[in-house]
Amino acid sequence: MRRRLLLVLALLVMGSALAAPMSASAANEYGSTSKWPWSGYWWPMLQNGYNLYTDNGPLQKYDQYIYQTTGVMGKSQAWEKANHSTTDQANSWWGYCHAWSSASILAPEPAAVTRAGVGFNTNDVKGITTALYYEPTFSWLSGTRVDDVNDKSSAAYKDISPAWMDYLLRYYVRYYKYPFIMDVNADSQVWNYPVFAYTRDSSVAANGVETVNTTIWYSSPDWNATGTKYFSKNYSYQLQAGTLGSWTGASVNDHPDFAWVPTGKRAGTSTNPYVTSANVSAITGLTN
Repeated sequence: MRRRLLLVLALLVMGSALAAPMSASAANEYGSTSKWPWSGYWWPMLQNGYNLYTDNGPLQKYDQYIYQTTGVMGKSQAWEKANHSTTDQANSWWGYCHAWSSASILAPEPAAVTRAGVGFNTNDVKGITTALYYEPTFSWLSGTRVDDVNDKSSAAYKDISPAWMDYLLRYYVRYYKYPFIMDVNADSQVWNYPVFAYTRDSSVAANGVETVNTTIWYSSPDWNATGTKYFSKNYSYQLQAGTLGSWTGASVNDHPDFAWVPTGKRAGTSTNPYVTSANVSAITGLTN
């Protein structure tokens, strides 16, 4: 996705179980958001797959719509390829995961539509909507991004701390019933996904140490999807008063890196100056 803190991106579903979120009776604690963020694609920048700038893809169709309605050919596809593409395999993870995650929380889910004689399928309308959120406004919640590919031991690698993750799940998902986003990789690659449900089981020892097992459900970046497709990841950790807790078992190296919540999008246009909120709304029929 990009090289900055939210420049991140996602992957096709990471091999985790697709079991449905459990009911409250199946665990000690259960939380779910009021809205489950919709699934969309993560739009890699690497020139070996289906991209926003691909021929017959979202931005080419957007440009055709501009031509049909104004008589002037749009320039969004060319700008995107010139500014948001790479041929370096080392950057295969660059993409729009953070933008899709933000759109899935803040924008209504668009559906396939035909406008001015141009047919936009599900991927197309979600792609142009996602483009609007490449630089979202946001509130940083917790964690420090790991930048060093060799870092496996720093404080940044060990966070987000278990105590903070535990708190955010209860505060956002269970109490406010509102989704937030976490980078699910502890290492230097960034894979942002929206969090919408969790279950939590725990036991407390005589010394006050709480041993916790938590399952989190994330919306997944599925292709040509409608509604919410999802995957789950399991985490184990210990909590003790006066500490930030500690990851245990496989979670020592497989835990989220940071958490944030989107609050809006760049006013007027996306990072791509040729994609505007007004035109995307005219195409989708929705306020984005």
